[in-house]
Amino acid sequence: MFISEILKERGITKAQFAIKARIPQNDFYQASNGKITFFPAWRKRAAEVLQMSEEELFPEYYKKEA
Repeated sequence: MFISEILKERGITKAQFAIKARIPQNDFYQASNGKITFFPAWRKRAAEVLQMSEEELFPEYYKKEA
């Protein structure tokens, strides 16, 4: 998943990120592995922590209809 690549590039562990984004670690691991979805509040906090837009960080949730 895209978020894992970004965290790796920035040298942030999933555990560190989950704490900063106030997402339970277990839930974050499952979401980043595609087992559950990122809830809207999680997407918002994740984008704020990484200083990116939600659309840029989670393009799969914002696909434009053709």
